[in-house]
Amino acid sequence: MKGPLFPSALHRSTGECDLKVLRWAWQSGLFESHAELERFRVEKINWFAGFLYPEIDAEKLTLVMQFFLGLFLLDDLLDQDPSLSHMDYLESLSRSSMNKDKGRKERIGNRLLELKEKLKNSFPEENSKREWEGSWKEYLNGLQWEIRNKIEGKIPDLEDYKYFRPYSSGVFLAIQLARTKKHFKNCETGILESTIARYICLSNDLVSLSKEKKANDFYNELIILQASFGRDAEAIAKKELGVLEKKIVSLSRLVTENDESCQTWINRLLHLVGGCLAWSAMTVRYFSPVNGKPTLLT
Repeated sequence: MKGPLFPSALHRSTGECDLKVLRWAWQSGLFESHAELERFRVEKINWFAGFLYPEIDAEKLTLVMQFFLGLFLLDDLLDQDPSLSHMDYLESLSRSSMNKDKGRKERIGNRLLELKEKLKNSFPEENSKREWEGSWKEYLNGLQWEIRNKIEGKIPDLEDYKYFRPYSSGVFLAIQLARTKKHFKNCETGILESTIARYICLSNDLVSLSKEKKANDFYNELIILQASFGRDAEAIAKKELGVLEKKIVSLSRLVTENDESCQTWINRLLHLVGGCLAWSAMTVRYFSPVNGKPTLLT
């Protein structure tokens, strides 16, 4: 899972943009407290975008960082006492009809909607814009599915989880953002993209297992697997990751053999995988909560 198969690089402006985005979020009232700001700084949340898109310009990176920070804040909000109000909130996001700055929750929602539109307008083609909107709707639908099950206290069926998780995790949003000027229309990579999404989600569940167990959060594939396979669940997941890795490599090779012009898009997808793995390996988000006072504000 390491090495040239899934290369990674960090955008040279990551540190500068990280500071800028943290200040923006604080001044926008998106953080609940100084401690939450410090936690996001120490967890290097904004570096996620820097690893995923090391070649975009700094202005676009700042925009993507802001959007991803909003998604992380949304994820944390939805983890707190799942209720029907969360369903209404997600429906408002889907309809783009959030109340204007009524409270922190609404401020996060409004900033996300603004950023989603700015990113949509960064796509040069109307088809790309429609696909971005479609990915956004699928992401919200996935979150609603998760919240509905959590409200009911229902542990999802494994196959349902495998289907919905790539949407609710935001992986397909991230893949869509990797499509810049060239849409790579002739590259038949649908199966490859789905396999990459599956690989990223399972890898993340393996890394975050301990955190989610402590939080009594059953939305983790290994926790679902443990109900049937007990201690063998981790070995089963690692074995599947090996199979998925080989499939990603073979599909990537097949696409480029059929059309050499797709190599740029394949490289971008492989860097996205490598970036996810590299960030997961360095962040402390999945291991230890951090509290403290902000050190970046002036």
